[in-house]
Amino acid sequence: MKPVNIILDLLRTYMERGTSVANIMATGAMFGCSENQMRVNLSRLAAKGSIVNFARGAYRLAEALDPVNDFIESWRLGEDRTKPWTHTWLLAASSANADANNQSRHHWALYSHGFRPASSECWVRPDNLALTHRLLEQRLFQLGISADTVLASNATIHARWQKHWHAQFDVAALTKSYLQTHQSLSESMATLHRLPRQTAMKETFYLGGHAIQVLAKDPLLPAEFLDSEPRHALWRAMLDYDRMGRELWADAETDKPYRIPTAKLAFQ
Repeated sequence: MKPVNIILDLLRTYMERGTSVANIMATGAMFGCSENQMRVNLSRLAAKGSIVNFARGAYRLAEALDPVNDFIESWRLGEDRTKPWTHTWLLAASSANADANNQSRHHWALYSHGFRPASSECWVRPDNLALTHRLLEQRLFQLGISADTVLASNATIHARWQKHWHAQFDVAALTKSYLQTHQSLSESMATLHRLPRQTAMKETFYLGGHAIQVLAKDPLLPAEFLDSEPRHALWRAMLDYDRMGRELWADAETDKPYRIPTAKLAFQ
């Protein structure tokens, strides 16, 4: 729970309505961050253009989100982020000459979009993303892939490589992650009404943030790789949990009486 992530996650909760500096400071304190840490990161995010000081003592996310925030928020699209797979592949090839910092960003951007290394210079994934080639390329470069990267779409490969590339994706671990995260949301929804308000707020912040990370960074593999229903079920459940969490935090900000969460998960 870094201060910068707390601020961004909190402002995502309030969307265009934004929230006060006082609420941002109180949230940071709830997670053990000092006021100085929160103010420093608030200033950095404002200088970067990720957030805007739209009123005296109040901030919200910038309308033009930075690429990382834009990528994270794409989880709300669910399965609309994919298209039917025609057994072709996306390839991202580059040299191995980037410095360590740039290489880390390069790997993060590709891995977060479901690419896996076929070699040190070439990463692959099924070509089933709904983003057009141009938009995917634009997003990956914004997120920091190496400047010399060549992105190829609709690539066909010899059958003997198909099995090898399939093996780069740990489908058992992915399915386990969907099921465990869904179970955590279900259990939280069933027990939140027993918790004090602040404890319930912290729980929705932690669990909701984890579920969003699972969904945002999911490789979105086609049905030929795994059963996509657990992923879809998690997405539907997270939409409900997110809505409930937003209500909980909004009520706390305006000091409304604590209401027992009433949202129900779409898939039990």
